Amino acid sequence: PMPVAETFTFEDSTGLRLGDIAEIDTLVTVVDGSRFLSELDSIQTLQDRDWQADPEDQRTISHLLCDQVEFANVIIVNKCDQINSDEKNQVKRLIQQMNPT
Repeated sequence: PMPVAETFTFEDSTGLRLGDIAEIDTLVTVVDGSRFLSELDSIQTLQDRDWQADPEDQRTISHLLCDQVEFANVIIVNKCDQINSDEKNQVKRLIQQMNPT
């Protein structure tokens, strides 16, 4: 979500910013409930999966997940049918701890 939000602050060659004509009302993150816990424990980097925003992006998958959950103001957890109720509760608790709003 952060790179999307940042696009609203950059000026184009004419000095116009996207934020001058539009505003961000909501930042939504969709969490894969079936993989959230395992991905949160991952030490793989974005580069390992070729997901990096730029060549100097050294974040791990876990860091990306945390960034997305912490920055969003709407969080949707999908694939809940693929996990049991204990796992659902654990995912929900973690998300609430990371983003209490």
